[in-house]
Amino acid sequence: MKKTKILVADDNRNIVELVKMEFEILDYDVVTAFDGEEALKKIEK
Repeated sequence: MKKTKILVADDNRNIVELVKMEFEILDYDVVTAFDGEEALKKIEK
């Protein structure tokens, strides 16, 4: 079964990593971005 993909975006890397770990525990596919521009580029992919 395909995992649900979630984008976590924040300029605080510690927050991004913490949230990423929590979602991975819940079996989500997590994509990260560290600013708005990077997040938009990843959404467009």
